[in-house]
Amino acid sequence: MNPNQDDTPTNWTDDRLSEADANAVDRWMAGEGPADDRDRRVVELLGLLNAESAISADSALTDLTMLRIMRATGSPVSVDADEAPELTPMDAEALDAWMLAGGRVERVPAALRERAQKVHGLATLVSQGPEPAVSADMVDKLMTKVAETPTKRNEAEQPEIAGRIRLADLMSIAAVLVVGVSVIWPMLTSMREAHYKTVSSARMAAAGNGMAAYAANYGALPQASASLAGDPWWEVGENPAHSNSANLFTLARDGFVEVAQLASPTNPQAPTSVTGEDASDWGSLDEVSYSYRNMFGGKNEAFNITPTSAMLADRSPIVPPSRRGETARADANSRNFAGRGQHVLFGDGSVVWITSPILENGDNIWLPGSVERDLARDGRSTLRGRETADGPEDAFLVP
Repeated sequence: MNPNQDDTPTNWTDDRLSEADANAVDRWMAGEGPADDRDRRVVELLGLLNAESAISADSALTDLTMLRIMRATGSPVSVDADEAPELTPMDAEALDAWMLAGGRVERVPAALRERAQKVHGLATLVSQGPEPAVSADMVDKLMTKVAETPTKRNEAEQPEIAGRIRLADLMSIAAVLVVGVSVIWPMLTSMREAHYKTVSSARMAAAGNGMAAYAANYGALPQASASLAGDPWWEVGENPAHSNSANLFTLARDGFVEVAQLASPTNPQAPTSVTGEDASDWGSLDEVSYSYRNMFGGKNEAFNITPTSAMLADRSPIVPPSRRGETARADANSRNFAGRGQHVLFGDGSVVWITSPILENGDNIWLPGSVERDLARDGRSTLRGRETADGPEDAFLVP
């Protein structure tokens, strides 16, 4: 035994190695064999580090450990334990507005749009990647798992990221988003569409009342110009004499309806007020929400209208592609409601939701009779912007 070795028993309550233990560790590190019981105990203790039962490396455990070290050393990521992170009133309002807008940031009010963009970014991160298969009991399993998670933990055991959000908070937000996307979102979408249908139906009925009042005053339907046959009728915002929508705009210009009553709630580009005293038409085709009876080339006497005459409908899905030189399915529904159907205002003032543009008498409200007879075999058609209706009973609704 080394005569200089200290045989004093180790004080295990002290977190510092005694000189004798330190010397034993040095000898082990130098590769020397154990010379006494103290050396053997050091070898056995340090040998546990190489045992197969030792703790295995785990990246999550490493990250968690580093976060705890950063908290313990006063890193900027730590926050006061008394500060409970929560949404500000503006952020909460932006989240609500984003959800009610169906996740479309451009439909969020301008004052909240910047905050809603950040919410959208977070939702996009959560939803990235392949969509997992969803079982019928997924929500029940998720909520059960959340319920089994301990709700009270030591603040030091909850690592923080991004300065103010704890990992547990982020996981809670992700869980809420998963549940919202799989369960709440379809319900909100259905409720929103039902609301839009109600609003659109009411606005179209108001337009019908305005037409009736206009006809009572002038003995004719709203018309901005002579609208001769052969003239183009789809030059919206360019020339009122060549725009059928200018005929419908006459109702607002002459004060029979408000411009807002001619704006579909599903068209974010539709103006809700007149931009100038001399306004006579919408600024572009995208601003037009409804397709009006084509007034070009036909007689305009009010008695030509019957109770079953189609007067107004959600915007035609045929005209926009036709202006681009493309064809479209003749039986397509309006894009105002994502192709699921359209409202139609009839001559008796009734507003009806239909899921096909073809009426009971076989007439297609988007096409004149001459085009209907010449439809291609694949059921696709295009317009030139100069067609006219065959007569009073031929519904031909265009912007």
